[in-house]
Amino acid sequence: MKRYVLASTSPRRHELIKLTGFDFETRSPDADETVGEYDNHADMIMEIAERKVDAIKDVTDEDIVLGCDTLVMVDEEMLAKPLHEDEARSMLKKLSGRTHQVITGCALRHAGKTQRFHEEAFVNFSRLTDEEIKEYIATGEPFGKAGGYAVQGFAARFVNAISGDYYSVMGLPVSRVYRELKKL
Repeated sequence: MKRYVLASTSPRRHELIKLTGFDFETRSPDADETVGEYDNHADMIMEIAERKVDAIKDVTDEDIVLGCDTLVMVDEEMLAKPLHEDEARSMLKKLSGRTHQVITGCALRHAGKTQRFHEEAFVNFSRLTDEEIKEYIATGEPFGKAGGYAVQGFAARFVNAISGDYYSVMGLPVSRVYRELKKL
């Protein structure tokens, strides 16, 4: 019997995958997320997504395994997940009053074949005061999130505009994943 497996422990992705209508179980991928040199950022983030798929071991060729990873970029600088308050503060200051790019890369494996794809969006933040940044960091929300913010959380009040796939900013391009799953 075919299983659908999401290679992620992200609560956001777990909630979003339900919107596809497919019944996914979630597994924790123990994957290397370090990056090397890549011709473009989309290739890099799709490679990490594929590593997450590769990390799920007890599946068959009949099963469908999905891995995703998200990258936030401002001025060609990658903003990872902040580890402490100073990193979060620095990231939010870089995003303040500016537009940045968010790319979510996906890898979908079925029948021994892996398909990679990505979606992106451009997010414009309002100018943030030091006090707003301090208050936002105090919520704890920036930690564990690429770029140091959650668009669906308290950071929503900072977003002026989004051009592109909103759900990619959250970490899983729901419509694209749904369309790709329907093809299988």
